[in-house]
Amino acid sequence: MVTLEMLAECLDSIGLQFMATIGLDGKPKVRPMQYMVIYDNKLWFCTNSKKLIFSELQQNPNLELCGSKLEKDPMLSQWIRFSAEAVFEDNSVVKQMIIEKSSIVNQLYKDDVDNPIFKVFYLKNIKGSMNNNLGHVTGLKDKDGFQKPLDFEF
Repeated sequence: MVTLEMLAECLDSIGLQFMATIGLDGKPKVRPMQYMVIYDNKLWFCTNSKKLIFSELQQNPNLELCGSKLEKDPMLSQWIRFSAEAVFEDNSVVKQMIIEKSSIVNQLYKDDVDNPIFKVFYLKNIKGSMNNNLGHVTGLKDKDGFQKPLDFEF
């Protein structure tokens, strides 16, 4: 069984993920995004109100996120994919946690959790899978150590 903490650890170990949204023009948009922190049993991300992703998620909060960390042996690479809904909330505790975790966010906002363009959001209705290796993708069902995707829902 996948826990929210396991999901957060997986996202941290992958580093950079890619988030897909529905653009203001109705077409899919994909961009790099990084999970930030877990707080109050929620996964939190951040953006700023001047970016298109903020307007897109305001109009349609549905998103998909996918990430992978390619290992030296590609068969050992892990990847994750899930859908969710973004919920924006003005939370200064989360903003401070993100500023302390991310050097990029720290450079942008320093300790200014009240900066009006600094926005944080958490995910709800998360549904997806963690994949521990690529054996099932390449059809090696009999490979020693084969692991099937771990489905989760929060």
